[in-house]
Amino acid sequence: METFQEFFTNLTTANSGINLLTITASVLVGVLLGIVVLLAHKFTGDEYTYDKNFGLVLLFIPATVALLISTTTSVIAALSIAGVLAIIRYRSTLTNPRDLAFIFFSVAVGFAAGLKLYLGALIFVVIGVIVSVVYALITADKAKNVKKTLKIAVPESIDYDGVFEPVLQKYTNSHKLVGLRVISGGTLIELTYSIKLKDAKDTKAFIDELRTLNANFKLSIQEYLPEPF
Repeated sequence: METFQEFFTNLTTANSGINLLTITASVLVGVLLGIVVLLAHKFTGDEYTYDKNFGLVLLFIPATVALLISTTTSVIAALSIAGVLAIIRYRSTLTNPRDLAFIFFSVAVGFAAGLKLYLGALIFVVIGVIVSVVYALITADKAKNVKKTLKIAVPESIDYDGVFEPVLQKYTNSHKLVGLRVISGGTLIELTYSIKLKDAKDTKAFIDELRTLNANFKLSIQEYLPEPF
């Protein structure tokens, strides 16, 4: 509580030209570096995962943290505020670890800018952008060995144990049954597999062969889900 009281006290009493100039400089540096972080997040992702609303969050975090840090009078108080910001649970639940990493990235950039470590903040941003770009290039999806989640619905009258194995071995490099549930009032059983396709170009043939085995009931291949739903 004292930390935030100190912040508001310092904010209302920061009326000297030097203080205002320092705070303004820190916020402007935070904004500029926030733009770089935003662009790195946008161009290392794809059009389906990029959220412009989340991009706005990344843009404002460094400036906000820089303002908070630049108006404190002690490093301990600054660390306390940064710690609170770092553990904030955002209104929109983050399901992508990449987004969470960029939030911490933004907080660190704003922290450095608020402490007037402008060169250090710039170097950190450059290193962070290079790392994110290299990582995006290394982990870019290829036509082969694509991770997917496969869901197959089968009538409860069909003995599903091992029936799909030949087709799965033919079209995937690896597969694992990660979920099983009863749906449609007990008339259907839904099997959920984590798979790695040998070649994404064979997806249609893969689906066609599975359909002949599950009596043409519901079947879907979607983006990889770490945990079955």
